Amino acid sequence: MSHGFITYDDPTYVTENAHVTAGLGWEGLRWAFGATDASNWHPLTWISHMVDYQVFGMRAWGHHLTSVLLHAANAALLFLALRRMTGDAGPSLFVAGLFGLHPLHVESVAWVAERKDVLSTFFLMLVLIAYAKRAESLRLGRPGAWIHYAAALVLFGLGLMCKPMLVTLPCALLLLDFWPLSRWRGGTASARLLLAAEKVPFLFLAAAASLATLHAQGHGGAIGSADEFPIGVRLAHAPVAYVGYLAKCFFPRHLAIFYPFFGETPPVAATLLAVGLLLAITLVSAVWIRRPYLIVGWLWFVGTLVPVIGLVQVGGQAMADRYTYVPLIGIFIMLAWSAADLGAFWRVSRRAMTAAGCAVMVVLGILTSHQLSFWSDGEVLFRHAAAVTQNNWVAHANLYATLARSAKPEARAELEQTLGILAAFAEKHDQKGVELAGQGRSAEAVAEFRKAIQIMNTLPGPHFNLGTTLAGLPGQLPEAAEEFQKAVDLKPDFVEARFNLALAMARTPGRTAQAVEQFRQTVSLKPDYAEAWYSLGIMLGASKDGEGEAAQAYRRVVALRPDFYQAHFRLGMILARDPSKRDEAIKELEDALRLRPDLTQAKAMIEQLGSTAGR
Repeated sequence: MSHGFITYDDPTYVTENAHVTAGLGWEGLRWAFGATDASNWHPLTWISHMVDYQVFGMRAWGHHLTSVLLHAANAALLFLALRRMTGDAGPSLFVAGLFGLHPLHVESVAWVAERKDVLSTFFLMLVLIAYAKRAESLRLGRPGAWIHYAAALVLFGLGLMCKPMLVTLPCALLLLDFWPLSRWRGGTASARLLLAAEKVPFLFLAAAASLATLHAQGHGGAIGSADEFPIGVRLAHAPVAYVGYLAKCFFPRHLAIFYPFFGETPPVAATLLAVGLLLAITLVSAVWIRRPYLIVGWLWFVGTLVPVIGLVQVGGQAMADRYTYVPLIGIFIMLAWSAADLGAFWRVSRRAMTAAGCAVMVVLGILTSHQLSFWSDGEVLFRHAAAVTQNNWVAHANLYATLARSAKPEARAELEQTLGILAAFAEKHDQKGVELAGQGRSAEAVAEFRKAIQIMNTLPGPHFNLGTTLAGLPGQLPEAAEEFQKAVDLKPDFVEARFNLALAMARTPGRTAQAVEQFRQTVSLKPDYAEAWYSLGIMLGASKDGEGEAAQAYRRVVALRPDFYQAHFRLGMILARDPSKRDEAIKELEDALRLRPDLTQAKAMIEQLGSTAGR
């Protein structure tokens, strides 16, 4: 509660959001239900922040207090839900303890902008309790089962209005039907079909929330395109991310607020090993069906992570600690009931089991306290993130923003570090695009250039290379011209980009005057640029008034490049129109013919000029 706000997302959600800082009111409520800010539709989350601001103003401790209380409530409700469903108080309490004290959950609680995690999970826990009460009522033949069902459905809808990650809940409820509610056992095929059918209203709400979220994220530009994150990269990265979350669950070290991901395919060996490990755990859990909590816990973990595992890439993170807030409940269930069964098998006393559980909680408490220390303020948080990750441009950028607010001299170095990281990644994709373009793989090259620009759009090189590639594709000349223009805007002395811009303009109807101006600027920047002088000559020579200047341009070309036969020929053709320059015209045409003996037009013009002289 002594921590403050940070520069990453907290301004969007609270400190610089005029709707939130206006407090709770009818206008704010109307905005909350229609807003897609922060690339999400979560009206109850916005309302939660408004209430906090109404009560606490800009005093950060109050906002943190709300998140802590919600997290504590979630742990307590998780215990109550599991105890009601299983009847086992010990393992249920152990799961709740793991959930409440695990270091991976620090991010969801300590970050004000992640209120959506703790708030949506609060409603999720209430759904589980209502669902468990309904199952109990049905099993015992008590009245009121439909009330509990309606309550679960309404609470689910409220949870979705806090964070759409709950969309997998209908499938999770089917898992709970299998264990611990045992609603699958002994049932007929029609009864099991009915179990699935009763999830349809939940699926309807999940689908509606998914569509609203996709619209919000698409509108906000948060969803990575197939060019930025190809489907092959996503499929290869997903199993690696799963294993990464498992590793952090058991070894919560080097936790960071942001893990950068630039859409690079992980090593094949890493993907294969990850897939192998995931399949092995799935197989073992399924084989030990007499321990149904294993397969249920495992599928809970795998399934509830699906929306954020990267198949639909949102943002630039490879993974995020906050994404484990609900999924790790599955792993905790596997651990808790496995420990209980092993304790019973080895005849470990209840007191020893309790002592072991308390020891685990103490260790987690120490680790969580240590992780919380990094959230004391933005500078400490982002320095830590930069230290435990590589090329973390988000950490350096937010560290720059934090230091700049305090006018600290180190801020400039962080800005340069940020730009350097982005530039390095962008140039890597740019170079790959150049290689692909050289191999004739234009479509792939365009994708790489676009990715480089998406990473850092202030580098002129990727714009130039994208324009060059597009210029060679049918119907892409207008966009190519736009990319050349961007390159020139970023680097006015970029001669090649300006020359290509002039060529693109020359090929575009109605832009002749602009093309001439760009050619003029090109030769002004590089006076020995023969190709640019030649192109300028062509443009000027298209009109009778420009022939004199065109001739001068061709003279510059042949002076720079005596072997430039096209310039000799065009100069000769212009001179041939002036009887007083017949001899000079013949000389230029003869030079062109000498350099290109099959140039029949030059030969014909020489003969015509000779015949005219004879007459």
